[in-house]
Amino acid sequence: MSIIFSLAIYNCDEADGGSSQSPPDASTFISIEDLRNSLKPDPHVQTVDPSGNFTVEGPDGTTISCIGNSILDSSGNTVSDDVIISLYEFNTLDEMILAKAPTTSNGNLLVSGGSFEVTAENATTGEELEFNPWSCSCLLNIQTNPSTTHQNQMVLFDGNTNNLDNNGQQVVDWNMVTQGEFSVADGVFQAWGIDIGFSNCDVLYEMAGENGTQFEATVTGVTDYSSNVEVWLIIDDFPSVVMLTTVNSTPALETYAGSIPTGLNGTLVGIHIDDDSYLNFGVLPITVAGDDSFNIDVDYGTEAELVALVESLVN
Repeated sequence: MSIIFSLAIYNCDEADGGSSQSPPDASTFISIEDLRNSLKPDPHVQTVDPSGNFTVEGPDGTTISCIGNSILDSSGNTVSDDVIISLYEFNTLDEMILAKAPTTSNGNLLVSGGSFEVTAENATTGEELEFNPWSCSCLLNIQTNPSTTHQNQMVLFDGNTNNLDNNGQQVVDWNMVTQGEFSVADGVFQAWGIDIGFSNCDVLYEMAGENGTQFEATVTGVTDYSSNVEVWLIIDDFPSVVMLTTVNSTPALETYAGSIPTGLNGTLVGIHIDDDSYLNFGVLPITVAGDDSFNIDVDYGTEAELVALVESLVN
């Protein structure tokens, strides 16, 4: 009778299509690039007449001001058609992570006061346009709470997007603008001579008297660090976020040699799209002792939960 009962249960399962596990409560993405496209904040969009002076102000207070006839086409000709200006604001560390705008310059740490991205498009033809040099300026409200010393030293950096991360995707790096006019007053950074693309107000972190080291980070369940995985470091000691993009022989993702101060405190964020296209993420508080190896445990979750977690880490 027990054999007959077992067979009956087996046949019933077969008839119902077999037993199966419920899918995890997680968002799905084709790739990390797909996730990135979803995470990037929406821009403030404004159509302007480029023949006269114009100002574009984002919801967080970033302001772009240009004099008349300051928009050029790819041939260097002044544009007379209406122009669509798109302004993306990354004023806080969580926005920088979600926008994939780490605060490093050629492997060196930056103390960040905020960043933004601005694009210009011909409203008639759709052509991507440029600013005429020294025709546009910016005002940026510093919201990252840097020290007074760091804030007063901040200058303009231009974003260089001719870089690839460990996933083979574009990532911004920052180059200091050595010729320009910058000022900080009452928590507002002003710069003259901004360009189309990424800009920020930062200052290089000086490790005077500190020993520089590096560390590596692994993510539970990940064996291939060249696809669909990101690791970020949110620094607690000063406002800065680092994306680990170098794959070493461990394999793991590692920081640049000598780029991390010994004793630095922060939180690692691991993000992974697994083989079944499910989103996984997790965090790990760390203190860097020197040449450390950290592992971040991750679990299934939704995009909204990831955003809420990142926001909670910097607020």
